[in-house]
Formats: sequence, structure tokens, C-alpha cells
Amino acid sequence: MNQTIARVEALCLTVKDLPGEHVDEVQVDWEGFVGDKHYGLTRKLGRHHQPYTRGTEVRNTRQVSLVSREELDEIAARLDLSHIDPAWLGANLTLSGLPNLTQLAPGSQLHFEGGVGLVVDGYNAPCTTAGGYLQTLFPDREKLTNRFPKAAVDLRGLVAWVRVPGVLRLGESFSVEAPRSVPVSQA
Repeated sequence: MNQTIARVEALCLTVKDLPGEHVDEVQVDWEGFVGDKHYGLTRKLGRHHQPYTRGTEVRNTRQVSLVSREELDEIAARLDLSHIDPAWLGANLTLSGLPNLTQLAPGSQLHFEGGVGLVVDGYNAPCTTAGGYLQTLFPDREKLTNRFPKAAVDLRGLVAWVRVPGVLRLGESFSVEAPRSVPVSQA
């Protein structure tokens, strides 16, 4: 069932290093957000992807990083920060009106009013890279590099891949289509 529930609050592209750059619109094609560092149909695996070895080329299901404004505000509160700009974390797409974004199931589809479609692949684990960047912005706050991943657990957002290309614009509304649950039986 589709229901319009939220809107695009921010769009960001990260070319190489943090922070990303805010944009008003982005071209989305089969490989992701044109110009972003995670753009591509495939990617090479890092470590921690058993049974594959580092450098194995796989389908890129991490083309787009999504966060919710409400979840970012919760992370900021946990860290006693006034706010967190999604560009500081390398997020591509910030949504408002969806306070439990990180809880969306893999396979959920996001249908944007301009025609772009994304499919959620899974959870975007919080990392010390983003925490380290926060530390540079707030040097008076102790241990943000390591505190960020703990504060962002279950709030860091999702990663997705492109189902339908097009142009995505700031302020667009969208709807979510959750996957149908299929019971799993054991033999």
C-alpha cells in the first residue's frame, strides 16, 4: 500500500571526502546519484564481507545513503550537539516526516513524486569516519569519533539502489511501499 508520508529535506553529493555538498536537484541514473563517490553499478568490497575477499567486485546496492531529519536530531541530542548536517555524514538524501526511517525493511520501495524510485537494501551502519569528521567540527567535545557510532545505532539510516532513474528535487514528496511479508517454514 502506498501512502505519501514525507518529503525530501536535503540532497547532498559527496565527491571525495566529507563534507558533502548540498544541491537543489540531482540527476539519478541506473548507477546512482551522478557525481557522488558511491556512484556505479558495481563496487569493490572492503574487509568484513565473508566469504568474499577484499576487492571482490559486486553489485552496488549502496548507491544512495538515506537519513531522516528526525533521526539526525535524535543523534545530535544524544551527543549534545545543536544539530547534525547530513552532508557531514556523507548522506545523499535527507527525508523529513519519517521519524523511523531506519526501521524500514529491506525491499521497501520509495516512489518520489517526480518519478524516481529507490529500493532499500539495508541498514547503514554508523562509522568512526563520520564521527571523526564531527570531532573536527566540535573539537571541544570529547571522543566524538567513537561516541558517534554508539549514539547512531538504529538511527543512522539506510542504503538503497536505483529502481527508476530521473531527476530528484528538494521538497518532493514521496510514498513508501513496504514489501509483503512471506512466512518462512523450516524443513
